[in-house]
Amino acid sequence: MKIVWIGGNHIRHLYYGNAIHKKYKLSAAITVTREEMIPQPPIDLDENDRNNFIRHFKNRIDTERRYFGSQIMPDCPKLQVEGSKLNSKESVDFINKIKPDIAVVFGCGLIKEPLVSALPKQTINLHLGLSPRYRGAATLFWPFYFLEPNYAGSTFHYITAEPDAGDVIHQVTPKLEKQDHIHDVACKTVVASSQAIVSLLDILQTKGKLQTFKQKGTGKNFLNTDFRPEHLRVIYNLFNDDMVKFHLEGKLKKKDPQLIIQF
Repeated sequence: MKIVWIGGNHIRHLYYGNAIHKKYKLSAAITVTREEMIPQPPIDLDENDRNNFIRHFKNRIDTERRYFGSQIMPDCPKLQVEGSKLNSKESVDFINKIKPDIAVVFGCGLIKEPLVSALPKQTINLHLGLSPRYRGAATLFWPFYFLEPNYAGSTFHYITAEPDAGDVIHQVTPKLEKQDHIHDVACKTVVASSQAIVSLLDILQTKGKLQTFKQKGTGKNFLNTDFRPEHLRVIYNLFNDDMVKFHLEGKLKKKDPQLIIQF
């Protein structure tokens, strides 16, 4: 199988690409330069919201370094692009030269025309969020804000021009433990998803196809602009980032999600 990986350049994205590369040597990769991992807080925040903002994003990078260590680009032919150039003729020409059988996508931004049409039928996106309940941006944050940390997970689906709307292949939620904080759950989701994609590729190699499921039910397509620093008060001021502990102790009662499982 000729596999191309299309992903972001943060360590969580590289961890995922390298997990695939260890089992199935990538034929090529397109990596997209993403935003800084530690953004500057807005200048008009009060002291509490500013402290929460700094705490949240510093904890994110510290936790990802603890889970993923240092990651380098996979050793294969690669094209590095800015986000605005992902869906460019340059990317299309690169894909046409490689002629992959499978494309695996994670964290690169929305794939549109003309790149969509250049990709193989077996183009599998990893969306961090249980779709359709949580679609769009920051979809491992919002389950915590809405007091349902057990709904933090991921969805593998085929890509379409609409964000996170393709037929679902498989869903993952990590094992929660009382000491887990919000970024632990996010990292555990990436680790579990990195294991799952290898299993999905195993099925494709042996059977040639994957079972698919139409997305059912309703949810919300979250935008980057939906997030405000004030939302962090729920995570840090109300629960001191111990929401998983509260959930496991039965103090946040929520039924577990019904997942779509391929294996």
